[in-house]
Amino acid sequence: MISEHLAHHGINVKLEVSRGSSQSTGDTIMTYADAYGHDLIVMGAYGHSRMREIVLGGATRTMMKEMKVPVLMSH
Repeated sequence: MISEHLAHHGINVKLEVSRGSSQSTGDTIMTYADAYGHDLIVMGAYGHSRMREIVLGGATRTMMKEMKVPVLMSH
């Protein structure tokens, strides 16, 4: 698990699990960043089929359109 790897290298890690939210994944990420005062979001970036993104949305697209803090994305 990435949190264990980071903690092993001396990085302060707090893991929270969110289930059953009515928000999209991108909105949930931004809500957490705002609530905890984070100044950087690091996340993977990838796309889904066009139809799936139209129906379900996409965290990457949400973050690109509405980010309020710097976001480091890796594809």
